[in-house]
Amino acid sequence: MSIKAYLKQIGRGSKGASDLSRAEAKDLFTLILSSATSSLELGAFCMAMRIKGETAEELSGFYEALRPFLPSLTLSKPVWLLPSYNGARKTSLLTPLLAKLLADRGYFVLVHGAHEELQRTSSEQLFIEMGWPIAKTLNELPLLLEHQSFVYCPLSVLCPALHRLLLVRQVIGVRNTGHVLAKVINPIQSQSFQLNNYTHPAYPAVLEGFYKNFSENVATMRGHEGEPVASPRRLPELHLRFKGLERTQVLEAQYFSEACESSESILPGATAALYHKMLLDPSTLPLSLVAQVNVLHRAYGIVPNALVDPLP
Repeated sequence: MSIKAYLKQIGRGSKGASDLSRAEAKDLFTLILSSATSSLELGAFCMAMRIKGETAEELSGFYEALRPFLPSLTLSKPVWLLPSYNGARKTSLLTPLLAKLLADRGYFVLVHGAHEELQRTSSEQLFIEMGWPIAKTLNELPLLLEHQSFVYCPLSVLCPALHRLLLVRQVIGVRNTGHVLAKVINPIQSQSFQLNNYTHPAYPAVLEGFYKNFSENVATMRGHEGEPVASPRRLPELHLRFKGLERTQVLEAQYFSEACESSESILPGATAALYHKMLLDPSTLPLSLVAQVNVLHRAYGIVPNALVDPLP
């Protein structure tokens, strides 16, 4: 089935394009995920949305279409979801280390991502280097979480239909709506907490509108190199949303003057050596990362009491 009518609506440039309704977005994305579109149409959709940008209602419709393609997992403990789709470009990638620290606080942690840029170090590479668990099948995923507390799952395993959309980047060279959706997916039916990062300044408002339609426990923040982790000297402003509670709580950014341990190389081996040193001597951990773990644990560790006892 052709998506030509939708392409005419969204493909008239940043000023001429019109937005889709939530129902239209759901219908369009269902066709895309079902592989009912041609390669040319798929590329046209990706470029049109890249230029126009997604509205909260469009993103909600896309996600409604995506949900049947996601697994439905129930775990015995609360799960943190950390999307890791950018990797290290200039500084050491600390997302897997954040996952380990959250797991040490008693949570299950699911890191999901895709290794798209070979010149960057990915979370998958670091899990391999550290010997930490990686889910190779969906059946393995809940078992690894229950027995090892934290795990990396490639998007190709977690949601193959969405991963196919991310692969379009290899042809057209730029990120697309699939990358936005990958950072908000939640396959957990039991209690979960999401850490959602953004880079584009328009996305905080879009995500705020999106999460009004999908009530979740979620913390949104400006990412460090596109990852959901604090930079070495700064924990950015955090927007905390609690499931069942309409208002969003905003925590101010925190700055740290002390230099932390670092590696001159972003390569997996050097980063893994840095992890080992920090885990052996927690005093060498970046203060911003420690602050991030503490803030997240304090905020969501009190759920469901968060509804009556919010952070000051």
